[in-house]
Amino acid sequence: MNAGSKTYPIILKISKQLKKARSESTVEKNIYRKARKVLQPFMPQVLFTKKNVNGRDLWVFMENIDPIKERVQYNPDHFGKIIPALAKLHASTMGKRFKQQEQLFSGWLPRFNSKEALQENQRLNQLSLFFLEEAMKIRDLNPIVQPYYSLIKDMLKKGPGYFPEVAQSGCCIIHGDLHTANIVCPNVNEDIWDVKFIDWEGAKYAPCWLDLVNLVGLFLAYRKEWKDQEDEITHRCVRLYEEEMRKNGVVFNTNPIILYEKAYLKKILEKGLYLQLNWAVTGKKEARLLHCYLEKAKVLGERYVLN
Repeated sequence: MNAGSKTYPIILKISKQLKKARSESTVEKNIYRKARKVLQPFMPQVLFTKKNVNGRDLWVFMENIDPIKERVQYNPDHFGKIIPALAKLHASTMGKRFKQQEQLFSGWLPRFNSKEALQENQRLNQLSLFFLEEAMKIRDLNPIVQPYYSLIKDMLKKGPGYFPEVAQSGCCIIHGDLHTANIVCPNVNEDIWDVKFIDWEGAKYAPCWLDLVNLVGLFLAYRKEWKDQEDEITHRCVRLYEEEMRKNGVVFNTNPIILYEKAYLKKILEKGLYLQLNWAVTGKKEARLLHCYLEKAKVLGERYVLN
């Protein structure tokens, strides 16, 4: 886009009307069209939207900023650059602040405690138990799953609906899919980053800690080179998140590291383990996090569920 003597890169994102509508597609469309009043500070500048193009496609013209994965050699030190922006996002839509804007999100933003979400949790809980049993029958998977089998089965039978205190500590709009491809920043060479988030298909109203688990926990699960430092990195990130939330008017009454760990186990038991077991049994995808999730569930389960 030309403006005066300068040229600015922009991106055109086209959300096509699918034959069978997906809730994720609807969410992202409405993030750009209806929620800009609240969420614009946390995404690249949306310049213009046009709906009903070629039928019901949505065209979104926005500022183009490269993902951080293309601009830096990403490592855990960069969490400190991202967490302040994440805390501002969460605090801006938590508690009374969400209530003041709730009408903007009515009818399209998924809620973690909706009837549909609770039914989906129940369905996934039963499927997790099913695929756990199936994994035990497969020669190559049995040695991996067997050491954790009894403990995991006992925990799954206690669900779904794990750790209500995680939700009670604070719910807000979460991004839902925080990884380096969905985080952008125009000034990665500066000390303070101007962080924005893209690809909002997974956005929902849910416990704030789930975003931090995605940002920190899942990154460390994939990157084994920092395994020996995982506890130190995690505690540092949780302390920073707590501090930044406090700066934005949100105080947690429960030890934040406990909330983080319970949110991590909640994520594993409600969906993460189901996906890994499903992929391992069916061969649809590589179950790269299966052993990590089993071990994490054992450690955290013994700490918070079975005691």
